[in-house]
Order: sequence, then structure tokens, then C-alpha cells
Amino acid sequence: MKKDKFYLQGKNMEKEMFHIENRVRFEWNMLYSCNYRCPYCFFEGKWEEYGKRTVFLSVEQWMGHWKRIYERYGSCALVITGGEPFVYPDFIQLIKEISAIHYPINISSNASGDLSKFVSVINPERVSVTLSFHPEYNTIEEIIKKKRFLELNGFRNEFINLCVYPPYTIRLKEYIETAHNSNETLKVIPFIGSYNGHQYPESYSLNEKELLGLDTTWKKNVERKGTLCAAGQKSALIFPDGKVARCGQIGERFLLGNIFDESFELLDAPMHCDAEMCPCLETITVEESSKGTV
Repeated sequence: MKKDKFYLQGKNMEKEMFHIENRVRFEWNMLYSCNYRCPYCFFEGKWEEYGKRTVFLSVEQWMGHWKRIYERYGSCALVITGGEPFVYPDFIQLIKEISAIHYPINISSNASGDLSKFVSVINPERVSVTLSFHPEYNTIEEIIKKKRFLELNGFRNEFINLCVYPPYTIRLKEYIETAHNSNETLKVIPFIGSYNGHQYPESYSLNEKELLGLDTTWKKNVERKGTLCAAGQKSALIFPDGKVARCGQIGERFLLGNIFDESFELLDAPMHCDAEMCPCLETITVEESSKGTV
């Protein structure tokens, strides 16, 4: 299968980065709650435990915090995930108000929310939506239809996300072809975790690795341990309880503070990465910046 029929997460920095030059970028995990229960989710088996940590604030309260961030860093780029963001109370109104000062905003969603209301309220010049395909809950055709609806209303995004959970490899070619034949591109995301006692992505078969494109180029891109990285300085991850980490791979091993604190601020300089793998390519490294990679 031709590799240009889909995109492999981690293959190309330019396709991963969501930012405007010189803007700070925050990834915001809004809540530990979702209306799906996907077996490959980071939070599988932990929803009840983690859910207690989610802080629910009113639109007005959130705007107080985001205005403070604006005063300190100017307009920031936001990537909003969950859980499922659309189940957060007053989510659409919150996005409307935040996008008045912070943009671009990208929302990662399973497409189960009220998209009709969303497109009637939100400015597509400032907000985009990336839809995820979850085979246990919908078909690829259903997700394509919802993506087309968003596009007809001015919301554009290049990919449809699919986590390649090991049982999904059987139909992966079919999913890729269906999307490609509809002029859509799947962003295939290697499963990272344990399945039937085996660790992935290492345990994909040779044929599966070849299909996905898990080659030396991909490996070189995602293995960043020891590199000097701007995560924590030019970008950060906000957890549902307000804690702020350098990035999703490092997580709570290194916290910058809490977004609810008046004194919260990012690092003054880059730091070396201690994560074994960075498949999301969340932030450019100092070396990549000096080479003009992005």
C-alpha cells in the first residue's frame, strides 16, 4: 500500500506542529470524562479514579484565568482534548469566548457532540476540529460524513485520527482505502501500551510495521531522550485539575505549577527531555529550531 494514502503520526514535524510562529502553545486536557470507553485509551480502567480530579469552572471563571494568560503571553495557540471536550458543561460557549483572545484553537473530538450548534456559534477562522474514528462506536463512513459537515461550515482539518489498536490491524487497509477513496486521509497513531501481555508498538508484526511505516526514519523522529526541548518554555500541557506539565510524555514527573495560581509562569529556557518516546512531536527541539525544521 502506498504510504501517501495515509499519514503516520510522528513521521513529519511540519504535519504535527499546531502553532503560529512565536506564540506559546498549550495542550489542554479539559476533563477526565468521556462518553466512550475505548480499550486503548490512556485512561482505560481509571475513569472513576481520575474523574474526581477534574475541576469544573464556569465560563466566567475560566475566562478569568485565560485572560491572565493572555496578559502574560499574549494570544496563545490551544489544542483541546479530554476525555471528550464536548461533554464539558457550557463547552461551546466557553470556546466562543476563549477564541476571542486565544487562537488558533484545535479541538480533538470523537464527533459525538452537538456539531450543529457548534458550527452556528464558533468562528472557523479561529477554531478547527480534528475528528477521531473509533471502530467500536462508529464507521469510517459516519466520521467522514461528520467531517464533511464541518467543512461545509468552514471548519477544515487535514486528517481523521485512528489509533491502531492491535485488533484493528486486520481491517486497517480497508479503513485507509475507504478514507482515501473519499479524498480523506487517516492519521494512523501507533498504539503505545500493553495488549495480551505484549508491549506496543514493539510487538507489531513485521508486516504490520511495514504497513504502518514504522521504519528507521520514524524511530529517529520519535526517540528524543536527551535532546534540548522547548516544552515547558514555549508550550505546556494543562491537566483537568489545573496542574501544568512540560508535555504529555513527561507528565506529572515535572510540573511547572498550576494554571489557577496567579503566579503561574512557563520556564525561562529549554530543558533536556527525559521521555523515551515522543510520537506526538509536541514541541520543536532547540536543534530543530536552529536548523529551521519548522
